[in-house]
Amino acid sequence: MMTAPRTRPGEHRAPRRTRVPVRLRAALGLGVLLGTGTISTHAFWTDAVTVTGATFSAGTIDLKVNNVDSAADFSTISLSGMVPGNTAAGVLTVKNAGTAPLKYTATSAATNADGKNLAGALVVKVTADSATTGAPPSRTCAGSALAGTGTSLTGSLVGTGRLLTAGASETLCVQVTLPATAASALQGGTTSATLTFSGTSDLS
Repeated sequence: MMTAPRTRPGEHRAPRRTRVPVRLRAALGLGVLLGTGTISTHAFWTDAVTVTGATFSAGTIDLKVNNVDSAADFSTISLSGMVPGNTAAGVLTVKNAGTAPLKYTATSAATNADGKNLAGALVVKVTADSATTGAPPSRTCAGSALAGTGTSLTGSLVGTGRLLTAGASETLCVQVTLPATAASALQGGTTSATLTFSGTSDLS
């Protein structure tokens, strides 16, 4: 049986040190070094620039025919007492009075109140002429028909959209002919035509 060493009166014994293995001391020291490395901070300089002044506004398209927005008069093309071979013609000015480009098309509708369908017999031609040629009942549009235009008073008149930039205008000459082969049953027939022009900002 082992007994603890006795201490003499007045003598103090130093506490016994616990030995730590060398490898463990090295590992603990490395942990201290790593820990101090993660708490270091860095300062960065920064700068910023604000960009202003960008503004946006919506454009306008304003389709006018003969310089009006609606109900443009086209009585200049009217012709009464037509017989086979006669032609009537008149010029319209189409304008974009807006601030953005547009494309326009046109359709035509005609009445048949007497049931004789004179409208169905009439043949239409649309050109880019700025003036008519000849005098009634043989007034014509001398130029060639524009691509994408129709030949009837009852349907598409300008089927392919025509581009007008802001402030631009162009003339259309419309010619209406009663063919030389028109049926005798059309005698006394009458019809009224309405042309409708439509503009769009879709330029595709």
